[in-house]
Amino acid sequence: MSQTSRKISAVLERRQVQLPLVDHEIARWNKIAELLARLRPFGVDDHVLERAGLLDADLSDLAGLAAESILLLGRVRSRVSRRTVNIGVSGQARNGKSTLLRSLSGLDDDQVPTGKGRPVTAVRSRIFHSTEHHNARLTTHTESSFLDEVLYPYYAEFGVVAAPSNLGEFTAMPDVLSDTALADRLAADPRTGPLLARLREIHASAHTWRRFLTGAAVDVPLDELRTWIAYPAEESADPDRRYLAVREAVIHCPFPRTDAVAIGLIDLPGLGELTPRAEERHIAGLHNDVDLVLMVKWPTDTNALWTTADAMAMDLANKARGAAAMRDFAMIQVNTGQCDPANVAALRADLSERVNNRTDDAYFRVLEADVAVPEIVREAVLDTVLDHLADALPRMDAAVIGDAMERCARNRDTIVGRVREALRAMRKVVTPTSSETLVALARSVQAELAQSLQGWIADLEDQVSRDDVSDSFLSRAQEVRADIRAWIDGGFGDGPERWQELAVEDFSRKKASRPFAAAALNGVRVELARRLAAVDDVLLARRAEFWAGLVGGLGRLGVLCADEHDPHTALTRLVDVLRELPEPCPATVEAFEFVLDVRLDFRTLVLPDVRDALQLLYPEPPGEDGVHMASLLGVTHDARGAALLYQRVTQLARQGVHDSGRVMTTIPERAAKVLLAFAEQFEDTLIRGKEAENELARVVDAFRDQMWPVEGKADAAVGIGLQRLRGVLADLHATLSDEWKAAA
Repeated sequence: MSQTSRKISAVLERRQVQLPLVDHEIARWNKIAELLARLRPFGVDDHVLERAGLLDADLSDLAGLAAESILLLGRVRSRVSRRTVNIGVSGQARNGKSTLLRSLSGLDDDQVPTGKGRPVTAVRSRIFHSTEHHNARLTTHTESSFLDEVLYPYYAEFGVVAAPSNLGEFTAMPDVLSDTALADRLAADPRTGPLLARLREIHASAHTWRRFLTGAAVDVPLDELRTWIAYPAEESADPDRRYLAVREAVIHCPFPRTDAVAIGLIDLPGLGELTPRAEERHIAGLHNDVDLVLMVKWPTDTNALWTTADAMAMDLANKARGAAAMRDFAMIQVNTGQCDPANVAALRADLSERVNNRTDDAYFRVLEADVAVPEIVREAVLDTVLDHLADALPRMDAAVIGDAMERCARNRDTIVGRVREALRAMRKVVTPTSSETLVALARSVQAELAQSLQGWIADLEDQVSRDDVSDSFLSRAQEVRADIRAWIDGGFGDGPERWQELAVEDFSRKKASRPFAAAALNGVRVELARRLAAVDDVLLARRAEFWAGLVGGLGRLGVLCADEHDPHTALTRLVDVLRELPEPCPATVEAFEFVLDVRLDFRTLVLPDVRDALQLLYPEPPGEDGVHMASLLGVTHDARGAALLYQRVTQLARQGVHDSGRVMTTIPERAAKVLLAFAEQFEDTLIRGKEAENELARVVDAFRDQMWPVEGKADAAVGIGLQRLRGVLADLHATLSDEWKAAA
């Protein structure tokens, strides 16, 4: 491995070390953006938000700073996550870009097409040196991305607002513009006329590209690649424009240079091509994928001097280089192939005079080579570029990463300052309370709460023995059992006659009665348990009454439930509010979560005993019961046997219903005791827990104006909104205070 290769490999390894730290910072800024998005009014008046600096305009400014930081860090991540040194080849169309790529990569005209006259390469390609792979993978558009990235830019250039809403509408149009007068004006304009012609070409060739808009990755042999990435020949009667369906081509092949350097060649979109947003796509490619740009210039008789178009192309590189020095980031490649030496000399002098300020290579290093000769390109171009990058990459990495971190730090400082101002404003909006007053208020709330909750508990204790509480459940259980008896008497859903016919058929098929009898008993047992669960509606209504009683016993704390009518929703709302307090109240939250988790359903409260009551419906119980059951199920294999079996299964089913009824009589008292136990544990935790008084003081401090309202301060929603805002601001401040840990 050469010294150059070792240097570049070391740079790539150092980049990988930065990746986890960059990912950590991106995650932090994503969280900041998420928290900023949560800074919404929450029902708070605009004058309060204005005092806190949190009106929509202010929030948009802060969100913009977060978005900028995420974008900057995304570019840093693209840089440090690359495992290759990427050389971008750029310049005006028809200057030898594709020829240079072929000489560097060893590919031929089928993979990197070249030609005279109009541009040939239609798709952005990335070419990577690989000794193991020799293929191309194409990323195709979806219909949605095709509309956004290919079609809509044309309509935007034309100033057309009502563009086709989908591809079906576009392809069904007789022309790409429904306004013929506008189409005539655009066609006559020297700028928009060629764009309109190109859009009409896309429209006319839809049958060649639309079927490929799957969004899938397509592997294509290299000898078939040209069809996918090149413009069709001008003389083609029905031009195949499937290239329109391709977003990008990634090619792997062994480069002629075979040392250990991981090289990538990025074929940047040709400048001057007749496609909208070409410059935008060019800058995006430079930002995200390129370590160095080779700007190709071919000094033919009509192109011998550095033109305004060339300067504009180099300016795009200047915009995309970020903090990297321009001399490190870009070189000018003079393509001397088939050129008059006088033209090469004229361009050389022009570059020295007007581009490099009369000093060779002052701002841009200028390379000269016939880009069509691979041997010359490898020595005069690639070796020179790699030697340069071995020294320049560390400088550029440090500059780009350092600049991104500095700008993110400035954004962070700006947001931190605004958040601190907002928190100070929030403290002025929320009336402060002295510690002595706060303790007194908290204790008064605690005493009121204890008294009201103990009244609620006394009522629950009374319900344990009250007949009217039991009656509603027992009445419902009786209805359910009556429905089940009707199902049994109706032949278990089949009808008595059909049930017996099915039995005879099974007897004949299996020459035994017990298999059918066992299946019948199993089915009845499962169905009885399922149907008995219909008592759930009474149990769940009882639980809702329990929660309603709790809400009614919360006293001043009940303002945090707002105006919710459903007790479960009201208590859930209260828990959410408590969670969002700047000063945490974990024990109080846990107490309310505990009481919201009360289980009073059939499966938890009733099913275990019901299962015991239905044991008699097992076809093979152990011991003497098994012998007795076997004798019951063993019948003759005819209609008489089926009738007898039906009678016995019916009797067993009715017995199961009767036994489950005995279980049901115990449920009202059991349910009442469960609710009482939950209530007592809740009240004990809330009033007498270790942190009960401290946490209640925090709640009182946050919502004093709502618990003891005076005129103009009685809106609980405002108080809750203020606390939510304060909580989000506190989270935001904590996230922003976390120091950046990455080393430059």
